[in-house]
Amino acid sequence: MPRPSRTTSNSSNSGSKDSIVLHARSISGTSTSSSSSSSRFYPMHPETPKVVEFELDNFKGRSIFMHRPSWTYDNPETAEMYPFRQLFHNRKRLWEWRIQGKFKRRPGALYVGIELEDYVPVNFATRSMMRGILPLIQAALQCKMVHHEVGDPTEPELRPTVVAPIWAADSTMVHENPAEAPDIGAAYLPSGLNRKAARQYWENLWAGNADPVWDSADSDGPTYTFALWGPSQLLDLRAWSFRKLPLMWGRSLAMEPFCGKQPVHAVIYELADGETAKRHYQSEKTYVCDIRLMTPAVWSDYAMGQEAGSPVRELSIEDDALSFCSALSGDSPPPDQEERLLNVDGPSFGGSSGSAPSKGPNRKPSSSSVGSPRGGPRSLLCRILTCRCRRSAREFDQLD
Repeated sequence: MPRPSRTTSNSSNSGSKDSIVLHARSISGTSTSSSSSSSRFYPMHPETPKVVEFELDNFKGRSIFMHRPSWTYDNPETAEMYPFRQLFHNRKRLWEWRIQGKFKRRPGALYVGIELEDYVPVNFATRSMMRGILPLIQAALQCKMVHHEVGDPTEPELRPTVVAPIWAADSTMVHENPAEAPDIGAAYLPSGLNRKAARQYWENLWAGNADPVWDSADSDGPTYTFALWGPSQLLDLRAWSFRKLPLMWGRSLAMEPFCGKQPVHAVIYELADGETAKRHYQSEKTYVCDIRLMTPAVWSDYAMGQEAGSPVRELSIEDDALSFCSALSGDSPPPDQEERLLNVDGPSFGGSSGSAPSKGPNRKPSSSSVGSPRGGPRSLLCRILTCRCRRSAREFDQLD
């Protein structure tokens, strides 16, 4: 059976529509103090996934991000090999994110998820779709405690965020002996704590209860291994779209109207106010891991100096079956500009650790992207109720 042709990207992450640009943020320099060290983004290569070492204020470790080729999504019969085929073949997951390392001190409340660098203006229809997608993410993570922050254009300390407590990770492993920790670059990882056991472990730790490893004077803390793949069936990062949503009758839904033309950061951070915090301010965050993801088109825009907050086509209720997906394309940045785009200073641009983020150049959201649905409230309600995506919904598949 013929299959779609494959596309590959080089080490600079080429402009193929089937590629994604990934960078891992890490402290640069020999000092481990955030006040005297700057941070830098180091390239990751999704076409040939490899473990990348990194270090941030309260964590030192390694990470790997694996994303299967798009031509394998609905092609289970293929015998052709591709990276980590043993992991993905005959499974519904599209990608898997693994992190392993040690905390420099006993951590407080931890959250894992995604965040944006800038506020994204959205109209009523797009905001309604957000409300519909959020329960699907909760189901994928099997966690009702998902925190969703849309951000505030007047408050740069509030980044748009969708995160859950760290125990919502699909697998958590804790090893007192680092030699017993698994190789996160292997095809398979051993089974770790399930969410119920992980929640009990972390809540005991956050409550300050006795812990034999952390309380030992001879120990520098356990080695932690996290693996996350639950939302991957919904998020096709190669196409930069939501995939197989029940409310979309199987059609893809572009991510761009929700996140704008800017990077998305996969993050783990510690929050100073802990689980009681109602809003997650940048000055209260200490980052554990920060992986920057973007399309080749956005990466190209960065090199050309275009505003990341440039207008995007917003969701309109009158769109046929909400088929507003945009085609993204672009070229890799010139070599002389790529180095500039990877370098960041401390808490700015890539995220903050204990202080408010400074806005980098060309990072202001454009007011021209603010839109509103056409027609009056009654007309809008009628269009929502008669929208094709509401006429029938497929049952949400059990995630693998």
